Amino acid sequence: MMMRTLLVLFTILAVGFAAPAPAVATAAPADSTSSTSLPTCFPRAAIDRMVAYIRTQQQPDGSFPGIGQSSTADAVYALVASGVDPSRVTNNGNSAIDFIYSQTGNLQSTGVAAKFLLALVLARRSTVAPNGFDYVARVRDAFDPATGVFDPNPTGNYYSLIALRAAGQRVPALALRVAAAAQQADGGWPSGDPPGNSDTNTTSVAMVALIVNGRTAPIPAALRYLRTQVAPEGGFTFSTVFGNESDANSTGLSTVALLAARQDLRNFESGGVDPVERLRQLQNPSGAFRFSDSFPGDNAFATYQAGQAAGLTRCTR
Repeated sequence: MMMRTLLVLFTILAVGFAAPAPAVATAAPADSTSSTSLPTCFPRAAIDRMVAYIRTQQQPDGSFPGIGQSSTADAVYALVASGVDPSRVTNNGNSAIDFIYSQTGNLQSTGVAAKFLLALVLARRSTVAPNGFDYVARVRDAFDPATGVFDPNPTGNYYSLIALRAAGQRVPALALRVAAAAQQADGGWPSGDPPGNSDTNTTSVAMVALIVNGRTAPIPAALRYLRTQVAPEGGFTFSTVFGNESDANSTGLSTVALLAARQDLRNFESGGVDPVERLRQLQNPSGAFRFSDSFPGDNAFATYQAGQAAGLTRCTR
């Protein structure tokens, strides 16, 4: 198959195999800075400040703290999206890749294994650790044909669909049917089991998972849902059920999903502010992102997740 950019979760491209173009495509590819698709781009200087901040968060074992073990994977996604080789970002001689390889006996869930697998693929590193542990097999073998899921946590399950596809694996049709069937009447996906309210974060990961696996029928309804979650100041809320303020994580993840669906970001503006412009507004002078205007301090996890969209939309000149 022809080599081509694969848009992934919360993330990034160019992993080295073809992914089907979504049937809902309405604009230029996400890696284009065409005015018809990307009204705002992220300045290189802002990307450099963000990467410098991410480097300050690295621990001596190579990990990046945030929210849980898999935050290191999110940091890798942001670095790769920004054009930085995570293998060359080290503390005490250890990179995030070294940390991922060290965790083979300590994985908290299949979802974590999937996020680590995706990080390895994006970093173009072996998906088999030096001790022989096979991350592809770990995720693939977790599939439960009785339920159609790899991980009972929805987000972990959707990352499994993304990571396996990125690793060149065929995802079971049942897994894709179950993922699509979890879409709610409002067009979004919920994070809980049993299902609760839809949220933009889970919806964005589910969208990418279905798009990269060629299942685009649910995407138009998902895009309609995301439009209902645009905040008055621009950007995306986690869920309007909990408030109308945009945050960096939700805006970043939603932007990645919109790029994967090849959407014109002008269609998701509020008051003339598109999602990328809102992300620029949420970046602090340190290079870090704040979670939201109500929580203005530097936030490492918000930086990892917002950084994925920032890197993908960085200015080409």
